[in-house]
Amino acid sequence: MNIRNLYKSTMLAVIAFAAVSCSKSNDNSTPVTGESVYALGIGVTGSDNVNVNYMVAANSLTTGTITPIGNGLTLTGYRDYAAGNKSVFAIGGLGEVNANGIDYSATAPSNLVLTGSSVFPRALNDIFQIDDTQMMGIEIPTQTVGSNISFYFVNIASKQITKTITSPTAPLVVGANDPIYTGWAINGNKFYLSYMHFDASYGTNLVDRNYIAVFSYPEMVFQQVFTDTRTGPTGAWQTKNGLFKVENGDIYAMSSSNISNGFSQSLKPGGFLRIKSGATTFDPTYFFNTDLLGGKISHIKYLGNGIAIAAISTLTSQTAADRWGDKNLKISIIDLNASTIKDVTGVPIHNGVGGRSFPVYVEGGNVFYPVTTADGTYIYQINVASLTATRGAKITGTFVGGIFKIK
Repeated sequence: MNIRNLYKSTMLAVIAFAAVSCSKSNDNSTPVTGESVYALGIGVTGSDNVNVNYMVAANSLTTGTITPIGNGLTLTGYRDYAAGNKSVFAIGGLGEVNANGIDYSATAPSNLVLTGSSVFPRALNDIFQIDDTQMMGIEIPTQTVGSNISFYFVNIASKQITKTITSPTAPLVVGANDPIYTGWAINGNKFYLSYMHFDASYGTNLVDRNYIAVFSYPEMVFQQVFTDTRTGPTGAWQTKNGLFKVENGDIYAMSSSNISNGFSQSLKPGGFLRIKSGATTFDPTYFFNTDLLGGKISHIKYLGNGIAIAAISTLTSQTAADRWGDKNLKISIIDLNASTIKDVTGVPIHNGVGGRSFPVYVEGGNVFYPVTTADGTYIYQINVASLTATRGAKITGTFVGGIFKIK
């Protein structure tokens, strides 16, 4: 979706539903029974292109129909989601400046209850779990809005901000080009931040290298920026998954410069670079060129043991007409050690939801992933070992922004 249209439709949604709070439960909700309870962030897009978001509980991802109609909590405005232990954090963006914590309740009509909320000066770029008790929220302003990156420490149990640390954006700024958050990773006493750049017209002028900023952790004091010219920037706008740490402490940076995910141009091949555990430079001996094997990666989730699942563009070439499209995606399994990409069968070619994190849930060797096509929206159960997928529960909605297990 074009970023200007996304902003317009989101602001309309904020106005239209301003009287509906995140804690408002639909009156006809039916309690969910069973040993496992999942929470899904479901979006419904009306004929006026306005999205309404709901958090809905379900006891199965493989059978039946999951519907927000008469169920769950209504969420105002644009929403993205993150897990903190068994809580779900719904963060606002493009007009919403809060993070609402949602938990399972055996007695609530919807089995979901708002258990706390934090309000921030401006909308967060991301929120993520950093240890057993804390989330971190991050906000990088444009130069016209502010001059400091804000790091917010949020208690998972209370959902309250416990500490705020700021750091100047200046080391990440390049002329009139603003740093745009794309991912994070923590290793020991270092916090790694990946970013790209937008100019005032959302142009990506700086795509000839990869940028990583390093901060001390948990003090969040800026230390340095390091770069590499083998790829363009790590990650993409709002995908939030550019960096991930593996079991031995190495950190991988996924770069695509994917026009379909918001870049206005692409000059370098897509691929993975590696930061060896504790290092503050890219490993010169490792480069996995994904353009040669599978295409440009749009979204990715690390699964463990060197294996990741990814949504990859099937467009052989991308033009300005494809920008923001997040479209024509296939699902593949990537082996970072063997440098292989293998496609999953059973998942149709589909479009992503654009400007959101990868809404997958991993359990027992399977990845559960929502796909929307002309047939509707369904949860697909992807078996990683067999590279096959089975269509599961039907979703009454336009898209799914997140899937979590809350019981």
